[in-house]
Amino acid sequence: MRRILKNPLLPLLLAVCICVIFGVFMSGDPFPAKEIYGYKPLVYINDRVYGEIGIVETSPPEGFKLAGTVKEKVSSLEPMVERNFTANMLDAGTEIFTSEENLEEIYIKLEESKYSKYIHHVEEDSD
Repeated sequence: MRRILKNPLLPLLLAVCICVIFGVFMSGDPFPAKEIYGYKPLVYINDRVYGEIGIVETSPPEGFKLAGTVKEKVSSLEPMVERNFTANMLDAGTEIFTSEENLEEIYIKLEESKYSKYIHHVEEDSD
């Protein structure tokens, strides 16, 4: 025991480790996903939520027409608002393309010759 106390760094290191472990356990979830990262890019149109899937095309497929533009941008840290032409990461005025034949996907105009594909977003049950 005297040998451990002769090295002044060892007790200090032990005290720091105890403080860190105590702090982690007392803070609850150290990485609350929704508060840090928020929700992925979502759009609410035609009474449905669509989520971005990371695919960018040079143009929407045949049959997709301009349905309108984003009217309101809401927080990406809150659940998606259920109001048509609302988005959580797109600015007001962003063009939305839909198809009457394909209700499972929409396209968002990012810039000239860049259209992001969004698919119908179905939330999983938490049970």
